[in-house]
Amino acid sequence: MFKKGYVAQGQNLLSKKDLKALKGQLTELFPSLDEKMLDEILPEGQAKVVKLDNRCLLYSCGDAAPAFFDSEGRGEFYPTLHTLWQFPHIMQELTIHPPVSKFVLNGADLMLPGVLVPANGVAGFGTVTKGQPRCIKIDGNPYPIAVGRMVVNQTQMEKLKGKGMEVMHVYRDALWAQCGKVKPNAGFSDEEEVAPCADSNWKPGAASAEANSTAEPTSEAPAAASAATAAPGGGKAADDWTQDDLLDFTFLQAFKQGLADDKALPIEASELYEKHMKPARPEGTTLDVKKSSHKQIGKFLNAMRKSKAIDVTEKKGVIHVSKVDRKHKVFVSLEEKFAEQVAAAPVAAVAAAVTPAGLPPPKVTAMWKPSHYLEPIWKAMGKKKDELYTWDEARAIVFSYIEQEGLGKPDGPIKMSDGLLTALWKTAGGQKKDQEWPTEVDAEQVEEKLEDRLQQHAAIDVAGVGVTTRKGAPVNIAISLSRKGAHNVTRICNLEAYGLAPEALGDELKKKLNCTVYIEDMPGKNVKEKMLQLQGHVDQEFAQFLEQRYGITKKFLEVK
Repeated sequence: MFKKGYVAQGQNLLSKKDLKALKGQLTELFPSLDEKMLDEILPEGQAKVVKLDNRCLLYSCGDAAPAFFDSEGRGEFYPTLHTLWQFPHIMQELTIHPPVSKFVLNGADLMLPGVLVPANGVAGFGTVTKGQPRCIKIDGNPYPIAVGRMVVNQTQMEKLKGKGMEVMHVYRDALWAQCGKVKPNAGFSDEEEVAPCADSNWKPGAASAEANSTAEPTSEAPAAASAATAAPGGGKAADDWTQDDLLDFTFLQAFKQGLADDKALPIEASELYEKHMKPARPEGTTLDVKKSSHKQIGKFLNAMRKSKAIDVTEKKGVIHVSKVDRKHKVFVSLEEKFAEQVAAAPVAAVAAAVTPAGLPPPKVTAMWKPSHYLEPIWKAMGKKKDELYTWDEARAIVFSYIEQEGLGKPDGPIKMSDGLLTALWKTAGGQKKDQEWPTEVDAEQVEEKLEDRLQQHAAIDVAGVGVTTRKGAPVNIAISLSRKGAHNVTRICNLEAYGLAPEALGDELKKKLNCTVYIEDMPGKNVKEKMLQLQGHVDQEFAQFLEQRYGITKKFLEVK
């Protein structure tokens, strides 16, 4: 869209009302953008809009680089690369092989065969819809090279054929030039393609302009070399690592650091690769199993299985690591091979990246509230009827009353008194015809009648939330997957039982999962609970979030 130059036809300072409306539209499109970010990018009183001769609208702060653009002046907003380099995670992305970048840089739209499939398969792309704004990154570089809109839906995306994205703005186009021709790291050079580079410390104004790049020809080269080869602690240089060595090293680190015991087993192959092996790779390197001799993580794990270092199970094509022998000669050999690199690796950082939060799971306690029938017994024993009691506490109160009244003991026959009969047997309707009241009972009969006179409650103690008590038996958080119009939807109920407010949780998930969130009333009269709806089928991501954030494991979830 900006391959050729453009001409500004007019500009206006945004009013307070217009700026507020603009920010509302931007946060709706890009949920990860918060108010603080937008105030920094488009401060009140300085934000302006520039109209171009190609119908596009540019939004910026004073004379600063454009921050967002509306491609056709109809509310179809995209961040500029300059903005994305400041906030790389505000937009959903697609990752491509570095050689594919030269076609995108030359003005071509993105073809799906050039897109890297995530380790967990096409599901890793998230929900894909036509017209959805996304950015493009290359494998091994944290900064986007282009932004555009998807021209395929979820089903078409999974086929990985044909054109997938219409590119709207790309590195080296006229809009990039207007933003000062900055380069976020050494991977963005004058070469025909963008190269991998792990450097992610760019700040506005820190990158050199194109005009200055020739003035200091030697400054960028050493930086690039340093970024490409530096390894923490003086360890092995990045260029010296083969993909097979990286697989072995990260496999060793994963099971020696983040998965140091078997509590997390069995673990799915894709989860092991994405969440434990990739974070353990040495600084400045890129782990890509497809470039190794194994080609697939499953084949690599099967090779480890054949050596008897691990056990794996496979069901419906999904591989899980079920057992690990950390004292096996394979691990011993790898520790000897990578002794220097293991010593140089930032252990604390690796461990923090790959270990779960370690929060305790919710503690669920059944509690009981006495009904009005039991009030005389509770009053006689000096107890409050309106409080909640565990089963053992309620049982102890009744049997203490029985012993106090001289009616018997729990291990023997219990005589019936008018008070005990009224509390446990009699009903509001009185004695029915041919109905006889017992004169003597045992402890089991007393317990059975006591349970009928108690109202059950559930007290659920969630880490970081506290204890939430509700009437009725304990319930699981209910998750259902469905469609709403043309969109996939994940519906979540019973959050209040765990002390979680759907509104607050929705705000957090909106940024965490980068999805649209809806809050709806539950069906039925006098129902105060709310239903949380997330766009897309994100049940797995939601389950992972609950476990990491609150310690709520899948045991407490019910997926329909």
